[in-house]
Amino acid sequence: MKKAVLSAIALCTVPALAGTANDVLVEVHGDVYYNGVNSGAFAGVTAGETVTYSFQLSSSNYIDGSFPVRGYVIDASTFSLNFSGGTTIGIQDPYPAGFQPLFVLRDNDPVADGFFITDGGVDGFPQGVSTEVAGVFGNFLAGFSVSYLGDTLNSLDITDAFGEYDYTGLTVFGMGINDGPIESVLGIDFSGMSISQIPAPSGLVVAGFGGLMVARRRR
Repeated sequence: MKKAVLSAIALCTVPALAGTANDVLVEVHGDVYYNGVNSGAFAGVTAGETVTYSFQLSSSNYIDGSFPVRGYVIDASTFSLNFSGGTTIGIQDPYPAGFQPLFVLRDNDPVADGFFITDGGVDGFPQGVSTEVAGVFGNFLAGFSVSYLGDTLNSLDITDAFGEYDYTGLTVFGMGINDGPIESVLGIDFSGMSISQIPAPSGLVVAGFGGLMVARRRR
């Protein structure tokens, strides 16, 4: 860390000069009710554990679909499945060529609102995203989708969707770990989701008598 030496200073806190690319955090919560996986990292998960899908994205990095849907590109380096028993699973790295993990919003599509994760395109089905753990039919997929009543969302802007989501207005949900065409080899009941803003970091600024402004940054 570089230190600035000033003879007489006044201290004040101001926003940092530069924020991060990711400004949205998504956390999806569920309860494990069944595990049929008997090898690899998922084998250690037991029924009764809780799990959180956690990932970050940028509200300005998205793909609009042909329908009233919008897919926000998930930052793969932030994606994790965190089980209460201690197992943590990441996304496949490198991610398969030609595919891109997305968090998709549906607004009145056609009469329902909702969210899902996929790597198959915004106009496709919620097939999930590929994890780092190998299954029988390729790597295991983390699946998630929920549908709500049509007045739940007001737009496809994810910043308008900040908040908590539970069973209120919920019409359909799907969540679990899939092995290719075999769904829910590890079954999960959806319990809630939060979409929140990631606070921008702040910097400490010092001002001298001559109006000098010196920022101290971590390195």
